Formats: sequence, structure tokens, C-alpha cells
Amino acid sequence: MSLSRRSLLGLAAAAPLAGLAAASARAAGSAQCYDPATLPLSQRNRRRAVGYIEVSNLAGKTCAGCAFFMAAGPAGCGTCQMLGGGQVNAGAVCDSFAAKAG
Repeated sequence: MSLSRRSLLGLAAAAPLAGLAAASARAAGSAQCYDPATLPLSQRNRRRAVGYIEVSNLAGKTCAGCAFFMAAGPAGCGTCQMLGGGQVNAGAVCDSFAAKAG
């Protein structure tokens, strides 16, 4: 198969967009409990205030293991008391993490 210079340049220009699409798909997979684009401003501000991140990078610290988390909805989803009952992913974490007792 022979590619023209124009086709090659088009493919090269599209490659970064394909990477962004793949990253968005991974992020969407981790945000299956709620749609970040539809969060009210109050929820976005609360998440920012408590340092909420979608995927915990701290060993043994996730929302699922937090005293403020209550499982609800689809598997891997729940609500957080620190976010006024806002939906969260069980694999997320924030600065207000408090390990569940026992």
C-alpha cells in the first residue's frame, strides 16, 4: 500500500487525537458512577476543597475503605458524606480519608 504525503501527514496529525480519545475512554471508565460534566458547581467546589481524585494513588486508601463512604448504585460506586452525599467511585480518594473501623 502506498501512502501519499498528504495521507501520511493526516495520519500524523490524527495520532495525538487518538491518544486523547483513548485517555478519555479510560477516564470515562473510571467515572462510571456519575458524569463529571453534569456535576453542579457546588459539587465541583467540594471535590476541589477535599482534594478528590478519581483514582487513588495511595496504597490502601480508597473511598471504599473510608468511613465516609456508603456503597450505592452500580458495583464500585457509592456516596460520600464529605461531599454531602455526592456520588463517588469506590477507587477514588480525597484528603479527608478516614479508615473504616475494624
